[in-house]
Amino acid sequence: MITNGFLIILLLLTIVKWVKYLLGRKRVLSSEQVNTALLDLLNQERGQQDPKHNNELNSSRRIPAPLGSLHKPMYAYEKLRVCTHCERYTVLHEPSCLFCGKGTLRPVHWKAEKLVRRSMRNELLLTLLVTLLAILFARGAEQIIIACVGGAAAIALLWLNQRKTLSPRTYGELVKLFTRNRQKIIDGLIKNLDTAVEVGNNKEHKRSYEMFREVATLVQNDHIRMLQIMQLQSFVLRSDMDLELEPLMLKHFDPHLAAYIGELAKVKRELIKDNALRYVTSYEDEILDMKDGLSILIGAAGAAVRKKRYVAIYARFMARYASKLPKERFLRLYRVISGHPEQEWGELADIVSRLYEEQYGMDPESQTSLTRGHSI
Repeated sequence: MITNGFLIILLLLTIVKWVKYLLGRKRVLSSEQVNTALLDLLNQERGQQDPKHNNELNSSRRIPAPLGSLHKPMYAYEKLRVCTHCERYTVLHEPSCLFCGKGTLRPVHWKAEKLVRRSMRNELLLTLLVTLLAILFARGAEQIIIACVGGAAAIALLWLNQRKTLSPRTYGELVKLFTRNRQKIIDGLIKNLDTAVEVGNNKEHKRSYEMFREVATLVQNDHIRMLQIMQLQSFVLRSDMDLELEPLMLKHFDPHLAAYIGELAKVKRELIKDNALRYVTSYEDEILDMKDGLSILIGAAGAAVRKKRYVAIYARFMARYASKLPKERFLRLYRVISGHPEQEWGELADIVSRLYEEQYGMDPESQTSLTRGHSI
């Protein structure tokens, strides 16, 4: 009877595992859902702190510093690593833990999988223990054989179940890990930011900026964006750099961001899109009050002529700065407007037509460029 009881326990354990697997297949978490869960946790307003930083991070003297491409994994959480010694977290590619100094950093996915495998091992050991107890309390050879066969079948089925559920269980464990250790992760990211600020204050601006970018893959807020923008002001920007603008857009006016947009208009105008143009037009008065504000606005207007849609949306803005555009950008604007007479351009069409006649109407080179066209 006792042996039968143990066999029933084995049967129930096996059935429960497979039923959970079959019922849970439709609720299996994907990598994208795990990523979303982490980003939602980290970007909640409550509980966040700002690192101590110096508002004068950027150097008054710009330095040539080629920025390498940021390694972007498919999912942001893949950047997160955990120290197996002190259980602290980081997204920086430092060789050792910033808290304990040990070189024991591992990917967070590794940590979650390790916990799942430990749980699976315990399940197998429990099944084996029940099997041994069934054999121990067996009466006669027949019951021993039944216990052995039943135990072996249960272990085999459990092992097969574990193979099928390792990946989804790991994703589930990742979400639990993020929820359970949210404050530790936030503390680790704050430590990362403090380290980046310290590195920047030591004039290692390139390394500092790259650290900020690493943190920004997980945490998106205006404070980190401002730190990145301030560091960018330390560099001589070039078109071959891995620059970005959309992820750095702020919800309020900041002269550093306006200056950065002005720099991009010179070296990489294709990065200036809807959000940047909306920002510039929204804070036009504030930008005009800046030392180089007028050139920033002219640069933004010059970038807008890349697309007919931008010219149409920001026609009034374009009308204010059309007369100040460089020749190549103005001729591009003229081509856009003259090539689409059906579009309602408002006063912009009249202004551009008049300026063209006054400045370039008798210029053979301008006529040739209009016919040939220019790259944008």
